[in-house]
Amino acid sequence: MTNPKKSKGEVFIDFIQNTTKNYVEFYVEGIGWLIYLRENIEIVSDNWFSSTKFVASKHNLLNENPDVIFFENLYRINASFIENENNVKYNLHFNTLNVFADKITAFH
Repeated sequence: MTNPKKSKGEVFIDFIQNTTKNYVEFYVEGIGWLIYLRENIEIVSDNWFSSTKFVASKHNLLNENPDVIFFENLYRINASFIENENNVKYNLHFNTLNVFADKITAFH
């Protein structure tokens, strides 16, 4: 008989896939709060001549070890973010990152 209990990694991935928000914020011990963007975002400035593009994040739960999650394009909120065309909302923090699922202690 198989165990129907999901791993922590599977629970987190299910949340990412089923949330209605276009991003997920999550806390990784030792790193801090990170942002997973579910889709590409383009923020156009007030003058319509410039924009900032953010590439969607990706994930892969390793089949042989569902407690390790591979991420691409993880962001942090810019600490000095102010709503204006000269300031970006997110900073790319990791191009790629492997995370042990038990180090993700909170998400929303």
